[in-house]
Amino acid sequence: MNVIFDLAAQIADKEGAVPLNKHNGCWVKKLDEHWTIAINGHGEPKKYNNCDIPPYTMYVEFNGFPAGIVDPFGGVMATGELANEDALIAILKSVLGEAEGGGQG
Repeated sequence: MNVIFDLAAQIADKEGAVPLNKHNGCWVKKLDEHWTIAINGHGEPKKYNNCDIPPYTMYVEFNGFPAGIVDPFGGVMATGELANEDALIAILKSVLGEAEGGGQG
């Protein structure tokens, strides 16, 4: 799970979103048409889509539904056929490659 958080943090860094506590609430990134992440970089819970996101934690959505909650030390993820840890890692790596100029288009 910490791989997921690390990849998301790298994306935030490449996009100039750090420090994450500079945002009023969570930093939100739509990764593609299915995946969205919201990272709370504050020391207190912050709201995202009517959910309380714990401090220093990432909330994950797939098709608008909760799919996971991850922090630097672990977390829980959906285990569906399309929404799962491996699929999220793949899209994070893809987005990171695009942020580094390695994407195709």
